[in-house]
Amino acid sequence: MLVRLVPEQIGQGWDVLRGLIAQALPSEVSVRSEAMVNLLRSLLNEQAQLWVYYRGDERSGALAVIMSCIYVDPITGGNSLLIYAMSAVGEITDEDYDEGLDTLRSFAEGIGCKSIIAYVNDDRFVQRLTRIGGVKVSNLVRL
Repeated sequence: MLVRLVPEQIGQGWDVLRGLIAQALPSEVSVRSEAMVNLLRSLLNEQAQLWVYYRGDERSGALAVIMSCIYVDPITGGNSLLIYAMSAVGEITDEDYDEGLDTLRSFAEGIGCKSIIAYVNDDRFVQRLTRIGGVKVSNLVRL
């Protein structure tokens, strides 16, 4: 079950959530305190979303944390839901991915996004996402 946290939940759990998000940030984002303050601000202002995945209910413990935001392509003007960071806490199955992705797709469609895109640093995640229908379209190169 993928659950979107509200700002109050994020503020209350920030000490734990901060570390999970920091582990999953794209490599071009430094984990300076200023960057983490900006991330927290974007979550509390609901410019970004924070999701927690549970297998079963919340008493079973979190398996993953996902941070997303709306990406507006500056050229086409099209909207996509961008999975900005994902951190696995436990073993995630393909069924877990399917269930979480269904929730993200419904959310994305409900806010007018045409697609879901993701930063993925871990090749294992890339392989899993391609197994469930994802398509790797490019490599981001930092200079």
